[in-house]
Amino acid sequence: MSDVVVVGGGPGGVLLTYLLARGGASVTLLESRHDFARRFRGDTLAPGVLEYLDTLGLARPLLDEVPHTRSDAFRWHTAERTWTLVDYRGASRRFPFYALIPQAAFLPWLADRARAHGARVLMGSRFSSLLTDAAGRVSGVEYTVDAEKHRLEAALVVGADGRNSKVRAASGLAATELGASLDILWQAFPRRAEDPSYSGLDLFGTPTGSVALLDQRGDWQLGWTIRAGTLAEVKARGIDALRDAAVGALPWLAGRLDDLRDVADLTLLPVRITTVERWSRPGLVLLGDAAHVVSPVGGNGINLALADAADLANRLVGPLRRTPPDPAQLDDAAAGLETARRPGVEREQQAQVRTERLAAQRIDAGDAGPPTALRTLARVPGFPRFAGRRNRVEVPAPVPVIAAGAP
Repeated sequence: MSDVVVVGGGPGGVLLTYLLARGGASVTLLESRHDFARRFRGDTLAPGVLEYLDTLGLARPLLDEVPHTRSDAFRWHTAERTWTLVDYRGASRRFPFYALIPQAAFLPWLADRARAHGARVLMGSRFSSLLTDAAGRVSGVEYTVDAEKHRLEAALVVGADGRNSKVRAASGLAATELGASLDILWQAFPRRAEDPSYSGLDLFGTPTGSVALLDQRGDWQLGWTIRAGTLAEVKARGIDALRDAAVGALPWLAGRLDDLRDVADLTLLPVRITTVERWSRPGLVLLGDAAHVVSPVGGNGINLALADAADLANRLVGPLRRTPPDPAQLDDAAAGLETARRPGVEREQQAQVRTERLAAQRIDAGDAGPPTALRTLARVPGFPRFAGRRNRVEVPAPVPVIAAGAP
């Protein structure tokens, strides 16, 4: 028996596990993979998230111990000029930047701290089904390890298992697509000492679509934006068209992508923007992408999931200190998460739908630059810094019982 079972070892699930364990709860994390080696996932920790981690005594050790890069701006480049669309230097006094930390490094670092507080982190544990009691309330999970079945009862189950959440599917909570217009093809390649320096979050406009460049310290991540559902057409045009677009925007890449033989060598991220009818039912709550898939546009999927985890931990840690926990209080806490978080998430999603639709139109028109409105605003003195402050992801401060715990 565990107070809480968290299914899914992504950023939201691992942070929630850590926070509940730090607050004194009995918590078990089930992660289907045997490691945290994720690639081409959300790696950008926002200034507001870093401030939150700092209140827990985590931000400085994280930045000291885990290799990362820091981006103080989002820039859009064309052959004619560069626009600084967002400047993060005014978004935080302590952390005026986005920290680009690969999940493969961030997640095990945080999971180790959860274990130190007594959390059970079970790798290679695949969720299979939900347990329910006689009243129909979720009462735990069934999972497998190396094909061996296990059952674990819990006062609350948290589905943090991503956009294709098996917990959500098993719960019967329906998801609705809001209409993404773009997909992204990703590739990583080594960074060289002589490579140019960029802001860390850069977009290069080309007549056939934009090319994103992320600085991952030892590696570059290159992402080609394509219209949603056009992978077959891109494959028909061949890898040379993508290679030529990247080298045309970034001439120093000449010869660096020659090992790519086929579009199939790239990693496809089908962009989705999804809402779920409800985030909870008795005995169960969803967070992060399991509850609301957001586009990688803006890089805030990971930050919204972390904010969900912080909010939910605040609501749960009090009821979980009762022995035994009161199911009604846990369900109220789960419902409270949605009440508090859903409006802001939906505003983000609606903005992303509009942004992606405009981006798809620019691809069709062969327009390499940002939207006209952004070009105009970027010329207004102070606007990029205003945008950096305006787009902050706010994370609720930890309640005293969590804040008082040792890092």
